[in-house]
Amino acid sequence: MKLVVQIDVDNAEEVVKAHKGQLMGMFSDFMMSREKVKYRVERAIYDEMVNQLSKELPKALEHEFISAKIKFEIIDDKNYTVKEI
Repeated sequence: MKLVVQIDVDNAEEVVKAHKGQLMGMFSDFMMSREKVKYRVERAIYDEMVNQLSKELPKALEHEFISAKIKFEIIDDKNYTVKEI
């Protein structure tokens, strides 16, 4: 069984402005297209979701006495990431 989460950020520029100090390393290019900014914001969201889920989901399952293998996948055309716990 799978759960698919899809995110389509509508306000990538505002996100960059709001998190300027935190995200400046990520956006080191002087000028980036809106599409590239959007991609990087969405990728950061997915990475953070995987990080949080990989920490919290096993704890929640263990609390319910559930033993399971969990695999997180971030699939896109530019970069493919799999994390198994």
